Amino acid sequence: MSKAAEKKDLILRGAKKVFIRKGFSSVTMKDIIEECGISRGGIYLYFSNVEEVFTEVVKKHNEEKIRDIQANIEKNQDFNRSVDDFFAEQKEKLLNMDKSLFVAMMEFCFSHKNSSNRDFYTEQFHNTKVIIMEMLKFGQKKQAVAATDIDRLADSIMFLIEGLRSLSVSSRISEKLVESQLRVCREMIDSDLFQEGKT
Repeated sequence: MSKAAEKKDLILRGAKKVFIRKGFSSVTMKDIIEECGISRGGIYLYFSNVEEVFTEVVKKHNEEKIRDIQANIEKNQDFNRSVDDFFAEQKEKLLNMDKSLFVAMMEFCFSHKNSSNRDFYTEQFHNTKVIIMEMLKFGQKKQAVAATDIDRLADSIMFLIEGLRSLSVSSRISEKLVESQLRVCREMIDSDLFQEGKT
Protein backbone atom coordinates (compact mmCIF):
# COMPACT_ATOMS: atom_id res chain seq x y z
CA MET A 1 0.00 0.00 0.00
CA SER A 2 1.38 3.43 -0.96
CA LYS A 3 1.81 6.22 1.60
CA ALA A 4 -1.10 8.12 0.06
CA ALA A 5 -3.33 5.03 0.27
CA GLU A 6 -2.26 4.47 3.89
CA LYS A 7 -3.08 8.09 4.77
CA LYS A 8 -6.49 7.86 3.11
CA ASP A 9 -7.19 4.59 4.93
CA LEU A 10 -6.20 6.23 8.24
CA ILE A 11 -8.68 9.05 7.57
CA LEU A 12 -11.48 6.64 6.67
CA ARG A 13 -10.90 4.46 9.75
CA GLY A 14 -10.86 7.51 12.03
CA ALA A 15 -13.88 9.06 10.34
CA LYS A 16 -15.85 5.84 10.71
CA LYS A 17 -15.38 6.02 14.49
CA VAL A 18 -16.61 9.63 14.46
CA PHE A 19 -19.71 8.82 12.38
CA ILE A 20 -20.57 5.87 14.63
CA ARG A 21 -20.17 8.05 17.71
CA LYS A 22 -21.88 11.24 16.47
CA GLY A 23 -24.09 10.22 13.54
CA PHE A 24 -23.77 12.25 10.34
CA SER A 25 -25.48 15.61 10.84
CA SER A 26 -23.28 16.98 13.63
CA VAL A 27 -19.89 15.81 12.29
CA THR A 28 -17.45 18.44 11.06
CA MET A 29 -14.13 18.15 9.26
CA LYS A 30 -12.54 19.35 12.52
CA ASP A 31 -13.97 16.28 14.32
CA ILE A 32 -12.41 13.98 11.74
CA ILE A 33 -9.08 15.84 11.78
CA GLU A 34 -8.89 15.57 15.59
CA GLU A 35 -9.82 11.86 15.57
CA CYS A 36 -7.15 11.06 12.96
CA GLY A 37 -4.47 13.31 14.43
CA ILE A 38 -3.64 14.86 11.06
CA SER A 39 -3.28 18.42 9.83
CA ARG A 40 -6.12 20.38 8.24
CA GLY A 41 -4.17 20.48 4.99
CA GLY A 42 -3.62 16.71 5.22
CA ILE A 43 -7.30 15.84 5.06
CA TYR A 44 -8.09 18.31 2.27
CA LEU A 45 -5.57 16.58 0.01
CA TYR A 46 -8.05 13.69 -0.13
CA PHE A 47 -11.51 15.06 0.72
CA SER A 48 -13.31 18.37 0.18
CA ASN A 49 -16.06 17.98 2.77
CA VAL A 50 -17.77 15.71 5.30
CA GLU A 51 -20.14 14.27 2.66
CA GLU A 52 -17.21 13.00 0.57
CA VAL A 53 -15.60 11.41 3.62
CA PHE A 54 -18.88 9.79 4.65
CA THR A 55 -19.67 8.26 1.26
CA GLU A 56 -16.15 6.78 1.09
CA VAL A 57 -16.47 5.42 4.64
CA VAL A 58 -19.76 3.70 3.78
CA LYS A 59 -18.45 2.26 0.50
CA LYS A 60 -15.34 0.89 2.22
CA HIS A 61 -17.44 -0.52 5.08
CA ASN A 62 -19.75 -2.37 2.67
CA GLU A 63 -16.88 -3.66 0.52
CA GLU A 64 -15.30 -5.08 3.67
CA LYS A 65 -18.59 -6.75 4.69
CA ILE A 66 -18.87 -8.45 1.28
CA ARG A 67 -15.23 -9.59 1.43
CA ASP A 68 -15.80 -10.91 4.98
CA ILE A 69 -18.80 -13.04 4.00
CA GLN A 70 -16.91 -14.39 0.97
CA ALA A 71 -13.91 -15.24 3.17
CA ASN A 72 -16.18 -16.86 5.76
CA ILE A 73 -17.82 -19.00 3.08
CA GLU A 74 -14.45 -20.06 1.66
CA LYS A 75 -13.11 -20.82 5.14
CA ASN A 76 -16.12 -22.76 6.41
CA GLN A 77 -17.20 -24.66 3.33
CA ASP A 78 -20.24 -25.45 5.48
CA PHE A 79 -23.44 -23.68 4.52
CA ASN A 80 -25.28 -24.10 7.83
CA ARG A 81 -22.34 -22.74 9.76
CA SER A 82 -22.06 -19.77 7.39
CA VAL A 83 -25.76 -19.03 7.85
CA ASP A 84 -25.53 -19.36 11.63
CA ASP A 85 -22.49 -17.05 11.69
CA PHE A 86 -24.31 -14.51 9.50
CA PHE A 87 -27.40 -14.39 11.73
CA ALA A 88 -25.30 -14.32 14.91
CA GLU A 89 -23.53 -11.26 13.49
CA GLN A 90 -26.87 -9.66 12.58
CA LYS A 91 -28.16 -10.24 16.11
CA GLU A 92 -25.04 -8.68 17.62
CA LYS A 93 -25.40 -5.63 15.37
CA LEU A 94 -29.13 -5.22 15.97
CA LEU A 95 -28.64 -5.25 19.74
CA ASN A 96 -25.76 -2.75 19.48
CA MET A 97 -26.91 -0.21 16.91
CA ASP A 98 -25.02 2.51 18.77
CA LYS A 99 -21.85 0.86 17.41
CA SER A 100 -22.95 0.94 13.76
CA LEU A 101 -23.09 3.41 10.87
CA PHE A 102 -26.85 2.94 10.45
CA VAL A 103 -27.93 6.09 12.32
CA ALA A 104 -25.45 8.18 10.33
CA MET A 105 -26.72 6.58 7.11
CA MET A 106 -30.33 7.47 7.97
CA GLU A 107 -29.34 11.05 8.81
CA PHE A 108 -27.45 11.30 5.52
CA CYS A 109 -30.49 10.01 3.63
CA PHE A 110 -32.90 12.48 5.23
CA SER A 111 -30.58 15.47 4.82
CA HIS A 112 -29.67 14.77 1.18
CA LYS A 113 -32.73 14.73 -1.04
CA ASN A 114 -31.22 14.90 -4.54
CA SER A 115 -31.37 11.87 -6.82
CA SER A 116 -27.64 11.08 -6.86
CA ASN A 117 -27.55 10.90 -3.05
CA ARG A 118 -30.74 8.82 -3.05
CA ASP A 119 -29.10 6.49 -5.57
CA PHE A 120 -26.08 6.20 -3.28
CA TYR A 121 -28.32 5.36 -0.32
CA THR A 122 -30.26 2.76 -2.34
CA GLU A 123 -27.03 1.18 -3.57
CA GLN A 124 -25.69 0.84 -0.03
CA PHE A 125 -29.04 -0.46 1.24
CA HIS A 126 -28.95 -3.19 -1.40
CA ASN A 127 -25.46 -4.24 -0.33
CA THR A 128 -27.24 -6.20 2.39
CA LYS A 129 -28.91 -8.14 -0.41
CA VAL A 130 -25.57 -8.71 -2.16
CA ILE A 131 -24.21 -10.28 1.04
CA ILE A 132 -27.30 -12.48 1.45
CA MET A 133 -27.14 -13.53 -2.21
CA GLU A 134 -23.51 -14.61 -1.80
CA MET A 135 -24.59 -16.84 1.07
CA LEU A 136 -27.62 -18.27 -0.78
CA LYS A 137 -25.61 -18.99 -3.94
CA PHE A 138 -23.18 -20.92 -1.77
CA GLY A 139 -26.16 -22.80 -0.30
CA GLN A 140 -27.45 -23.67 -3.76
CA LYS A 141 -24.01 -24.94 -4.76
CA LYS A 142 -24.01 -27.17 -1.67
CA GLN A 143 -27.63 -28.20 -2.39
CA ALA A 144 -28.56 -26.92 1.05
CA VAL A 145 -31.16 -24.33 -0.09
CA ALA A 146 -34.58 -25.55 -1.21
CA ALA A 147 -35.50 -22.24 -2.85
CA THR A 148 -34.98 -21.84 -6.58
CA ASP A 149 -35.96 -18.15 -6.53
CA ILE A 150 -33.10 -16.98 -4.32
CA ASP A 151 -33.47 -13.40 -5.57
CA ARG A 152 -36.92 -13.14 -4.01
CA LEU A 153 -35.75 -14.98 -0.89
CA ALA A 154 -32.83 -12.54 -0.52
CA ASP A 155 -35.25 -9.59 -0.86
CA SER A 156 -37.47 -10.99 1.91
CA ILE A 157 -34.55 -11.52 4.28
CA MET A 158 -33.07 -8.11 3.45
CA PHE A 159 -36.31 -6.25 4.13
CA LEU A 160 -36.87 -8.08 7.40
CA ILE A 161 -33.34 -7.25 8.61
CA GLU A 162 -33.53 -3.63 7.44
CA GLY A 163 -36.91 -3.27 9.17
CA LEU A 164 -35.38 -4.54 12.40
CA ARG A 165 -32.56 -2.02 12.01
CA SER A 166 -35.00 0.85 11.65
CA LEU A 167 -36.99 -0.38 14.65
CA SER A 168 -33.87 -0.77 16.76
CA VAL A 169 -32.85 2.88 16.31
CA SER A 170 -36.35 4.28 16.83
CA SER A 171 -37.28 2.25 19.92
CA ARG A 172 -35.95 -0.37 22.29
CA ILE A 173 -35.75 -3.79 20.70
CA SER A 174 -35.52 -6.93 22.81
CA GLU A 175 -33.16 -9.82 22.31
CA LYS A 176 -36.19 -12.12 22.22
CA LEU A 177 -37.75 -10.18 19.33
CA VAL A 178 -34.48 -10.13 17.38
CA GLU A 179 -34.00 -13.86 17.88
CA SER A 180 -37.58 -14.68 16.82
CA GLN A 181 -37.36 -12.58 13.64
CA LEU A 182 -33.97 -13.94 12.66
CA ARG A 183 -35.40 -17.41 13.23
CA VAL A 184 -38.09 -16.50 10.66
CA CYS A 185 -35.29 -15.65 8.21
CA ARG A 186 -33.62 -18.99 8.93
CA GLU A 187 -36.93 -20.81 8.39
CA MET A 188 -37.39 -19.05 5.05
CA ILE A 189 -34.01 -20.38 3.93
CA ASP A 190 -34.97 -23.90 4.99
CA SER A 191 -38.46 -23.82 3.39
CA ASP A 192 -39.47 -24.56 -0.19
CA LEU A 193 -41.73 -21.49 -0.36
CA PHE A 194 -39.46 -19.53 -2.70
CA GLN A 195 -39.77 -21.57 -5.87
CA GLU A 196 -39.72 -20.06 -9.37
CA GLY A 197 -43.27 -19.24 -10.39
CA LYS A 198 -44.72 -19.38 -6.86
CA THR A 199 -46.41 -16.21 -5.65
